[in-house]
Amino acid sequence: YRGRIEVIVVDDGSSDDTAAIARGLRIPGLRMISQANSGKPGALNRGIAEARSDILILVDGDTIFQADTISRLIAPLAAADVGAVSGNTKVGNRRGFLGGWQHLEYVMGFNLDRRLFDMLGTIPTVPGAIGAFRRAALASAGGVSADTLAEDTDLTMALCRSPWRVVYAPDAIAWTEAPSSLRQLWRQRYRWSYGTMQAMWKNRRAVIEHGPSGRFGRYCLTYLALFHVLLPL
Repeated sequence: YRGRIEVIVVDDGSSDDTAAIARGLRIPGLRMISQANSGKPGALNRGIAEARSDILILVDGDTIFQADTISRLIAPLAAADVGAVSGNTKVGNRRGFLGGWQHLEYVMGFNLDRRLFDMLGTIPTVPGAIGAFRRAALASAGGVSADTLAEDTDLTMALCRSPWRVVYAPDAIAWTEAPSSLRQLWRQRYRWSYGTMQAMWKNRRAVIEHGPSGRFGRYCLTYLALFHVLLPL
């Protein structure tokens, strides 16, 4: 894919210097799109619509890829039935109590969970920080939905209930910025927890369905209910 990568930055009504900084980078193949604020799902759908490739990588604005991340992230898409690939998110700002604690949480909680779900073929979340998608898979899921506060989980669950496979690429690493204050952490976790419960309720019928959807419902939704809802409460 060398020389064939296009980079699309969507400035979703930012009040800071995001657009000016992105334009000033003068990166070949970079396109800057500015629009009135429509929320993250709206911004992602705009970028997806503007992109010309059949393979799409979605990334948050506060995330940095390593030099080999893209090649490792898209490698599993060589299999025709793979519709989405989750990368491995790591905390970049580990200093201090909150940073170190979240680093342990990302390694022991999120990524170990994702390895388990990968073995079961029921990954519930391709994180917004790093994920690769086949355009056809995104189209089959109806794009990025604004129905919940966790649009990445909502999208991934829709794919898990379809014939497309969702897999994990642990060596595709992205460094993200974790909340650095208790207020930021509370807002993030409230959004994650409430959004995950919304997505679970939206896809609750998977528990009684057959095939990939039924396997996702009985293994994944049950696990999430026990360890991501009841245990935190």
